[in-house]
Amino acid sequence: MHKAARLDTISPRQIEAFKAIVETASVTAAAASMHVSQPSVSRLLRSLEESIGFDLFERRKGRLVATPEAMLFYDEIQKYFRNMLRLAHTAADIRALARGQLRLGSFIALSIAVTPAVIKAFNAAHPQMHISCTTAQSRQIVDLVASRFADLGIVDPIAVTSAVRVERRWQFRCVCAVPAGHPLAASGTVSAASLAGESVIGLEREFLSRYASGAALYDDIAATLRIQVHQSITACALVAEGVGVAIVDPFTAMHCEPRGIVIRPLAENVPFEMCVVSSPEAPLSMAAQEFLDLFDEEMGKACRASDYVVACA
Repeated sequence: MHKAARLDTISPRQIEAFKAIVETASVTAAAASMHVSQPSVSRLLRSLEESIGFDLFERRKGRLVATPEAMLFYDEIQKYFRNMLRLAHTAADIRALARGQLRLGSFIALSIAVTPAVIKAFNAAHPQMHISCTTAQSRQIVDLVASRFADLGIVDPIAVTSAVRVERRWQFRCVCAVPAGHPLAASGTVSAASLAGESVIGLEREFLSRYASGAALYDDIAATLRIQVHQSITACALVAEGVGVAIVDPFTAMHCEPRGIVIRPLAENVPFEMCVVSSPEAPLSMAAQEFLDLFDEEMGKACRASDYVVACA
């Protein structure tokens, strides 16, 4: 009998030697498979038996015969190696973004333009990755990211707090959406003066008044406001119906342009900003970083594709 077991001294090399002996039924063959000498394998086997406290083989006529206890031990080792193989496959899947999830949040303007194209590209590259996208107001998206219920948020910078980290930031210019065939459609630019007498569909005052130029424009057109809505998508839909004209963000306008509206730049520079935020409590996942890179590319395409979308520095 061996001494009491010293399980803390079992080494991976001992296990490898034991496994090789069982599978080859020979110390010599085991040594060859491990690229070591036969005495080295014999020493590893003896030290393993001392560590676990019982014999693993009987010597019969120069042959090693595994004991029943050895085969029980071998079965557990097989489970261990199968688990290690599963871990290796899991790591490979994670590296290839073949499993896991990407959680996004986006305010409405970017959920109908740019973001869908990025999700399409990401999904094509990683069809097994689960993607969820929540569309809500910017303040709600910031809360989701800060609470780590979303990996990335695409928001209006006015909603950003110290609870999130800004990854990217862009500035564009608001535009004027007019019905197709409207006299303003032939204008090079649309000014506050040219909106006098027009039926203007207005967004909430906050949309324009965060910048001095926007607040001044809002005051100039306040008397012409006939209908007030909360989102650019609703304003553009009303413009397409010929109800009036509207000052909206450029992305919603581009999305709605094929549906019967014409976009004209404003004479006044009224900024429209957006940014991508993440949690400062954790680094970006590989999936989030790749999505962000694809988003950068798509934003670059949007900027280059239109004269009235002006990218910021």
